[in-house]
Amino acid sequence: MQNEFKEEIEALETLKEYNKKVVKALKEIVPELKGDKKEDTDEYLQHILKGVNWEIQVLNGTMNYLNREKEVISKEKANKVVITINEAVSNKDNQKIAQAVEEGLLPFLEKLNEI
Repeated sequence: MQNEFKEEIEALETLKEYNKKVVKALKEIVPELKGDKKEDTDEYLQHILKGVNWEIQVLNGTMNYLNREKEVISKEKANKVVITINEAVSNKDNQKIAQAVEEGLLPFLEKLNEI
């Protein structure tokens, strides 16, 4: 069984290290989104969101391993977080982006660090 999931385990180990950096970056950008905007806030946000997208791709590819014994990551909850952040970004509403990050994305990504 271990060999069957070798690639998934390696991907999750990489994800866990990368995720720490993404969580840190999200925590840094929230005050900027709430009104302390800097010259590069929009560019920085896009860079962070590319990282989040990569993490979601890894999660999608490892969901069978993660949820092999019991549901560790709910695909439905993950999708709701992604939809909420995408809507806020599409509307270019920095306050809603900050709210979506604080209430949905950060708790979800912080949970990944516990897995």
